[in-house]
Amino acid sequence: MREDENGDPSGRIEIVEPGPGAVVVELPGEQDLAIAGELEILLESLLSSNRLVVVDLTRSTFIDSSIVRALVRADRLAKAYSTTFRLQFGTAPIVRRALELTGLLDRLETASTREEALREDDRSS
Repeated sequence: MREDENGDPSGRIEIVEPGPGAVVVELPGEQDLAIAGELEILLESLLSSNRLVVVDLTRSTFIDSSIVRALVRADRLAKAYSTTFRLQFGTAPIVRRALELTGLLDRLETASTREEALREDDRSS
């Protein structure tokens, strides 16, 4: 398994279920085309069966355009399923820059901490 410079395995997806109806998808290390298809399928499944899905890029050291595309697709699906979708990041400058250049930071809900990412959605009020 590949590892990035911080020792995080690259191309791996980790799932954390902090509570009922909420799930966090962690993407440590370098994330690219090798996992993009799997990520898209996973996110579609999670978005259809949860009220909150968070993609945590905190330990990501690189994302390519295929991952950006998967996040855009997930955002569209979340709206179709009426599911809250957020990005959690406080990550490598190159990942932040990719999100800025693609406009995702303006388009998607973001959070800098896990607590903030898991906060209840106010749309139901």
